[in-house]
Amino acid sequence: MKIKELMSVSGLPGLYRLIATKQTGIVAESVKTGQKKFLSARSYQFSPLESIAIYTDSDALPLEDVFARMKDNPPTEGMNKADLREYFTEVIPDHDQSKVYASDIKKIVAWFTYLNENGYLEEEEVEDEAEVEENSEKEEERDTEESEDISEEE
Repeated sequence: MKIKELMSVSGLPGLYRLIATKQTGIVAESVKTGQKKFLSARSYQFSPLESIAIYTDSDALPLEDVFARMKDNPPTEGMNKADLREYFTEVIPDHDQSKVYASDIKKIVAWFTYLNENGYLEEEEVEDEAEVEENSEKEEERDTEESEDISEEE
């Protein structure tokens, strides 16, 4: 998942990508529109998606794990408050219903829908160890050949 680079900004709709930090705030780019803007730290709070978690009866479940569960059972469009709560109870049966509000669920479903449609929730490919070793051996051979060529020229 590629959500490590994304954040939520209080008081603003949608998700943002950090571009630069300044002494009094940050420069962020809207993921949806691509619009870049300065956001003052005095006026806004910034929450990286990787630090957001959902309260459960026993512990907190990271948002990345919530999204992974939602991929197995994606939401349908046009859900009302009761449907959202029912859906979230199916996905995370042990979520703390007194702490997780319908507005939180609505926001999470909207984020999931957008991120899933735009490929942010695709699993990142990890190279096999065999491929990594093979590539490093080829690089070593190439470096050795280059150094031999240089020494022959001298």
